[in-house]
Amino acid sequence: MAKCYKEEGERCGLDTDTTQIKTENHGHSLRFRVNQEIKKFAVTCDKPRTILETFQTNFYFKAICKKKQNGRNKEIVIRREQMPRAAVTPHFPCCLLNDNELLDLEFIRSGENSNTAKPPKFTVHPRENLVCFYIQTRGDENIRRLMKNNELTRTVDYVCMYAVKGEKVKVALKRDGRFSGVIFRKGALYEQETESIINLSNLVDHLDGKQFQVKVSPHPTGSQESSQELSQESEEIVKDEKSEASETHQEEKPNQNSTTAQEKKTDAPPKEKKWRKFPDTKKITNTEEILKLLREQHGDLLKTLKERENVDVKKFFREEYDKSTQRFLEVKNVKRLMDRSDSVCQLRVNDSAVGSGFLLFGRFILTNAHVVGDLVPRSSKLKQKLTAAFHFEDLTSVGNVIPVEENAVAYLKEKDDMGNYLDFALLELSRDVKLPGLLTFYSPPPTRGAVCIIGHPGGGVKQMDPSFIIAKEDIPQAAETYFKKNPNIHVFHVITQQCLTEDKEMRESKIFYHSCFFHGSSGSPLFDQHCNLIGVHTGGYVYEGERKKTRSVMEYSFPLIHILVNIFIQCSNEKRSDVVQYFESQSNMKYVVQVAKEQFERNSQPMDTS
Repeated sequence: MAKCYKEEGERCGLDTDTTQIKTENHGHSLRFRVNQEIKKFAVTCDKPRTILETFQTNFYFKAICKKKQNGRNKEIVIRREQMPRAAVTPHFPCCLLNDNELLDLEFIRSGENSNTAKPPKFTVHPRENLVCFYIQTRGDENIRRLMKNNELTRTVDYVCMYAVKGEKVKVALKRDGRFSGVIFRKGALYEQETESIINLSNLVDHLDGKQFQVKVSPHPTGSQESSQELSQESEEIVKDEKSEASETHQEEKPNQNSTTAQEKKTDAPPKEKKWRKFPDTKKITNTEEILKLLREQHGDLLKTLKERENVDVKKFFREEYDKSTQRFLEVKNVKRLMDRSDSVCQLRVNDSAVGSGFLLFGRFILTNAHVVGDLVPRSSKLKQKLTAAFHFEDLTSVGNVIPVEENAVAYLKEKDDMGNYLDFALLELSRDVKLPGLLTFYSPPPTRGAVCIIGHPGGGVKQMDPSFIIAKEDIPQAAETYFKKNPNIHVFHVITQQCLTEDKEMRESKIFYHSCFFHGSSGSPLFDQHCNLIGVHTGGYVYEGERKKTRSVMEYSFPLIHILVNIFIQCSNEKRSDVVQYFESQSNMKYVVQVAKEQFERNSQPMDTS
C-alpha cells in the first residue's frame, strides 16, 4: 500500500503511531512537461515524499528549474492531468496522484503576498487517512480575491487540496499556504452540486473528490471561534491584513507591535468617539452661473466615465488575441500545424460539403454527430453515404476522396452518463490512409491560453483560425464587450437565453473562444498553443448580420477527454477490440482509459431492485 505524509505535531484525531508505518511497498511513476510542450519526462518514486522531492531526483527537472528561475523570483505551478486541471502545492503528497499521471509545470511571477515560509515537515501516513478536494481560485462576488498570488488566479481555475481525516478545513487551508487571510475571516466552502455550505471549522472527512467555491459565510468564522483560537491566529491575520491594504481600505496604518500588543488592543474596550466640530459653511456669492454650467456638463461626464469602464477589459482581449496570433506565427508551431493539418478532412454527401473531420488514428475519423446526421433507428447505420476528402486545399482539386463505412463506430448527441453534453461520431474509412493520427497529440484542455482551429468553413478549402480561450467566469464580460462593439444588432437574447442562462453543466462541458469559423467547420480539430489536440469545434451562438451574413457572438468546442472516454466505453460494449487495444497502448491515454473503465464497471453493475 502506498503511504503518504502527515505534518509533524499536527492534531488530527488519529493514532500517532502511524508515523512508524513501513514504506517498503511504495512505488509508482509520474510524468511531467513544461508549458504543455510535447516533450515529456518520466520520474520514478520509490518512497513516500512530496511531489517536489520526487521531481528533485530528476536531472532534467533540476536543469529546467535552474533555467527558468535564473535569479528571478518565480513560483512553480503544478497542474494535474485529470479534470478540473487543478494546481497542487509542491508539498502535495505524491501518493495521492494516479500512477503515471502527467503533470503540467509552469513558472509564474511570485506575488508580493506569496508565502515565503518554509514548507511544513511531514511524516509518513497511510493513504486511506487522506482526502483530496478542489477549491476555485476565484470566490463569490463579495470575496473574490482568495489567493495570495494573483498570477495563480489568472493561471488556473482550481487548486487541489489535501487533508488528513480528523482535522478541520481551516487547518488544511493554512497548511496549503496559498490562500489569503480573508478566507479565514469570512469565508465558507460552497458545494454547487448539493448546494451545501461547509464551515471552515468542519472536519474534512467527507470532502474527498468534491469541488467547492468560496462564499461569504452567513456566520463569519471569527465570530464562532473561541478567544484562545483567535489569539493563536492573530499574528497571521495581522500579516494578511497588511498585505491586503487595497482590499480592506483601512484608515489607520497596520499595527507594528507584537502579537501580545495586538491582543491587548483587541481586548480593550472601544473608546468613545470624539466628534470634531466644523465651522458652518457659507454660500459663495456670484457662483450661480458656474453651478449651472457644472450641472449641464454632469450628464456628458457620466457618459464619458461609463465608456471608460471597460477600457482595461478591451485592452486585455486585444492583447490576448495578439499573443495567440504571435504564438502560432512561431516557425516551429507553424511547421507542427502544417503537418497535423494534413490529417484534417472535409466530409461530403453526394459531393456536397456537410462539415469537417480529422483522422484520429488508423482509419478512424472523428467529427460531430450533427454533421453526419441521425442514424437509422435501433442501429449504428448512417442514413446518408459519406465521403472524406483529404488535402482539399485548392479549388482546382477535389482532394483525396475516400468513402466512409456505412456504420458508425461510436456516436452520441446528448448527455452522457457522467452528465457531460456531447456531440460526436467516430467513423471508419473504407481503406487505409497514410497520414498521422492526431490522437498521438492529445492532451487535456487548458483553462486559458491560445487555440487554433483547422477545418473547412463555408464548405471551402482548408483554413486555420487562431484565437484564445474565454475563461468561464469571463463569458458575461466577453458578451458585453461584443455587443458594445456592435450596438446596432438586436440579438442580446442569443447570449442571455442560450449562454448566460444555460445550466452550469452545459457551460462546463464546453471550451469557449471567438472564431470566424461557422457553417461547414463543425468537426474541426482544436489545438492549444503547443499544438496539442484538445477538442472538437462544434458550434456557436450565431445570428444573421448585415446583408444576411452569418455572424456569431462566440464559438465553442467540446473537450476531447469526455469524447474519448465515451468512445472507449461504447467500443468495449460493442466488442471493438481494435479500438480498445489501441487506446490502451497509448501513453497519453492512461487517464482516459482509467476513467472509462471505472465508468464502464459502474454501468455494468446490476441494479438493486429490492
